[in-house]
Amino acid sequence: MANTQKVMTLEDTAKLIAKVHANATGGAKFEYDNAKGEYGNVAAYMAAHTDGRVYGVKFPKYTYSNTPTGVKTRDNANLAIEISTNDKAGRDDYAPLNAFRVWDVNATVDDDGVPHVTAIDGIDTRFKRDGSNGDVYVMTCPGYYKLDSTSTHNEFLYSDTQYDGYTPLPGVLLPDGSKRPCLLFAKYAASLDSQQRPLSVSGKEIDREFGSQNRAIDYALKKGKGYAGRCAGDNFYIQLMLMLKYATKNSDVLGGCWQYTPQTAVTKAETGVKRVIIATSSAGNFDIGSTINIGTDKERNNTGNYSAARARTILSKTNLDANNTALNLDGDAITTTTACFVSSMPWKTGATDKLLGTDGRPSAAFAANHQPIRLQGIELFNGIYETDADLIVNAVKESDDKGRLDIYRVFDITKASKTSTANYTKIGEFPARTKAIDNSWKQAEDFTLSNGVLIPTGIAATSTTGLCDGVYANPLTSQGLRQVRRFGGLWGGAACGAFAVYLSDGLAGRRWGVGGRLSALGRTKA
Repeated sequence: MANTQKVMTLEDTAKLIAKVHANATGGAKFEYDNAKGEYGNVAAYMAAHTDGRVYGVKFPKYTYSNTPTGVKTRDNANLAIEISTNDKAGRDDYAPLNAFRVWDVNATVDDDGVPHVTAIDGIDTRFKRDGSNGDVYVMTCPGYYKLDSTSTHNEFLYSDTQYDGYTPLPGVLLPDGSKRPCLLFAKYAASLDSQQRPLSVSGKEIDREFGSQNRAIDYALKKGKGYAGRCAGDNFYIQLMLMLKYATKNSDVLGGCWQYTPQTAVTKAETGVKRVIIATSSAGNFDIGSTINIGTDKERNNTGNYSAARARTILSKTNLDANNTALNLDGDAITTTTACFVSSMPWKTGATDKLLGTDGRPSAAFAANHQPIRLQGIELFNGIYETDADLIVNAVKESDDKGRLDIYRVFDITKASKTSTANYTKIGEFPARTKAIDNSWKQAEDFTLSNGVLIPTGIAATSTTGLCDGVYANPLTSQGLRQVRRFGGLWGGAACGAFAVYLSDGLAGRRWGVGGRLSALGRTKA
């Protein structure tokens, strides 16, 4: 006989509470406060829609099995997702679920780190991607996670409800311990305005001047104390969502612009045109939608590389004859000569704006490692490294054959430093180096979790085993404070991805293939 006196579990209770919240005044839908010029009930909305479900993914530890593939568990077990493109929407079981639901919004961050949402795409007409209504962020609910480990496996659990033993996602808590009403993630890598303030807007060149830890400190502060360059909370969310949704640690499942390096000579000079003519035999190397420079210098870091045109999007191609093809470009008319070269460059922001789904890449016709991707609505992997603002590494030479890489995190970005780790907490170490493997990429085997940061461990994996991504470091060759660069550049190859880190440059170092990203999570409780 059925037991009519069913004992309610903690999860049952959470779901019941969520239903009560959903019927509460002020939480049923987003409400705009005209007097304040923002949505005033974001926290109430997020609380009203919690459902208490728990989504898990379990991975074997590298010592047990070197596969990067995991198994979805709990409420995640039967969920599926497919890559979307500009032409096709893939299946996405996650899009309607509260723990994974995302909105594109315009928002600001005040000096205390509190987000203020001013427009929501699809809900009001104020929302703009081009910067005319401010920065573009991806908004989601505060989330909570737990990492269960055994001798053989790691299992991540994730929920919109904080159960016993669950930790708020990095960035949920403000320095005083209160919760942000929502989490905001910059939708795009950073461009700069005329006053060198970083932006998250569509249709812009990713600015190399924001591409260092030092510049992240200086330029973000121009917007206010609540802003930062990319932070640990931004990184952790991307990595966790990849693992949960795709049950893999290999971000190649989505793609990323890691192997897109073509350069070629201009074959016919023209004046006052919106195109550039190159050899037909080379035209296939350049993808429609991607970004190019045109100039007399093949070195991308030099101004001569864009002496004729800078950061132009290829709109289409026109075959002129058997030997010549025109790349048709956006922007103003240009003048080219046969002394010029065409160089591929990191994709401009907004490259994924036409995707017909939350996750994916623009085209099924082009190679996956030529293109940026979108994950949880966030555009990523445009062909640049993105520098952390709240993490730094101290490279230490311990002997002629051993160097270590100490990792430091500052939790409140207002205490970040260009010269010292005095206000930082040491949270771990990247894999040590010997002389034989100094100045090289080494594929990480696994990870440890410390203070909201997933730290790669081991050096014996490959691009298809373990963590699948690499760590580049040279503590025996060069010592001192180093910036933490994420993801990878145009020709980084198989070492690049969501877990990749490049650690050989000082805190002020910057270059054409390095950019940054705004963060709304810089002021965070330790």
